[in-house]
Amino acid sequence: MDEDKQHQQRKSLRVISPDLYRYITGKFEELHNIHTYDIQANAIKQESGLHVRLQFGDQFAHQEEQFFTFEAIEEQSTELEEFVKAAADKCQEVMVADYFKMMNPKSKV
Repeated sequence: MDEDKQHQQRKSLRVISPDLYRYITGKFEELHNIHTYDIQANAIKQESGLHVRLQFGDQFAHQEEQFFTFEAIEEQSTELEEFVKAAADKCQEVMVADYFKMMNPKSKV
């Protein structure tokens, strides 16, 4: 599938799967106090599940993505839990690095 077609099919996770969106944003907040406005959560709905993409960091330049079956989402599988935790950890690292770049007057943005 080409990039334009994927982009057209990609929709806000909040619209496609509100329960999954609440689960992910809740975990981000619980683990690292990362708020909903610090991330963008999108997905492409496929026949057997969702291809989830989480974007974060300065101008949402960093991303983590993975496919989950509807069953894995409904059961909040170990795979989903590990993905969310790893993405939250990565998001925290990126946000801390972005903060220090912003605070360092000698750094080039």
